[in-house]
Amino acid sequence: MPQAVCLVKYIGFALRYLFRNFIYIFAFALLPSYFLAMSIDVRSGELLIREFFSGDPQFEFPALFSLLSPLNPHGWPFALICVATILVCMPMLLGLIEKHMRLGLRTWKGIWGRFNWNFLTTLVLIVIFMVVYELWTLLTAGLIHAEAHLFNGPACSAVVGVTLIALIALACYFASFFLLWLPCMQINGYGFMEAFSYSNQLVAKQRTKVFLSVFLPVIVATLLVVGVAAACGVAGIYVPVYIIEELMILLLFLYFSSLMFVAYFDLTGEERLDEVRR
Repeated sequence: MPQAVCLVKYIGFALRYLFRNFIYIFAFALLPSYFLAMSIDVRSGELLIREFFSGDPQFEFPALFSLLSPLNPHGWPFALICVATILVCMPMLLGLIEKHMRLGLRTWKGIWGRFNWNFLTTLVLIVIFMVVYELWTLLTAGLIHAEAHLFNGPACSAVVGVTLIALIALACYFASFFLLWLPCMQINGYGFMEAFSYSNQLVAKQRTKVFLSVFLPVIVATLLVVGVAAACGVAGIYVPVYIIEELMILLLFLYFSSLMFVAYFDLTGEERLDEVRR
């Protein structure tokens, strides 16, 4: 296998699982993706994109934070509902994917039992993710705001663009440490810290592959949403932006749920019975 293809093999494996089983799993992502898309401050996004291409951008902290954080003045009710729907849908989705890959059974039978088993671990991970993401949002908004005062003209836009991509890469790198945490708890029955230690032992075997499998889909989805938002901002319409945001969030939600187990089974060497029984 060529080196470049080998580096992104987890992306291919996860996407293959997602689209082969889309009809069985997409319903679990409908409500979370809708409410998360509704929490995004599209108008702040349009303002910041306009500033980015203005030639002399002024990135204000309130607008940056409002765009990056779902807990903004406009979107926080939607964000809270999103969290509630994730806590209902994600344990069942992960239970379905786990059973399918581990046993080769793609059925709804026993899914409520998997909800009870997976709920607490999912809750803890979601809370940790929310706290870390909000800290990342504060760091990103503050740094970009500071750069807007240090640089002028096109140089400011260039520096801000590079900084944002670098900070997204940093967030994805740290997220890769947590990628296998849930599978290690849910399949092996490990405690929180024991599962975290074991998951990092597994990820350390293929750190670059795991990082790229997290980073590349996120940056592609981000650039696609920004492109659509820029085009719609010129036309003064917002509905297509909400649609593309919801679609990208839905696909990423299903993608990362699939990726967790794709990477877990590959790194542990366990046989995937969903592939055997095809």
